[in-house]
Amino acid sequence: MGCDNAKEKNYPVLLCFFETGNEEQKQYCIQLKDNFRHEKAIRFEIKSSPGVEFSIKFKLNGKIHEIQSNFDSSEETMNQSLEKMYGLLDQNNK
Repeated sequence: MGCDNAKEKNYPVLLCFFETGNEEQKQYCIQLKDNFRHEKAIRFEIKSSPGVEFSIKFKLNGKIHEIQSNFDSSEETMNQSLEKMYGLLDQNNK
């Protein structure tokens, strides 16, 4: 059991920050997590802190990549964000 937890710490991380009290942004983050489909496992962190603006970042190999900085809950934007993360994961496998 301990080995799995140590292994998970090395997984890429989807970091989704939403503005405190903004339920629409929070639901978007959850929906993004639920729609993530890739062969490589990742971890998810969905957080809210006072004064923190909406953003989606992807941490891979210690480097943080900006995925989405403006809130747009459209399906097109969600698909673009997912594709960015898939691309980063695919590049990492080469």
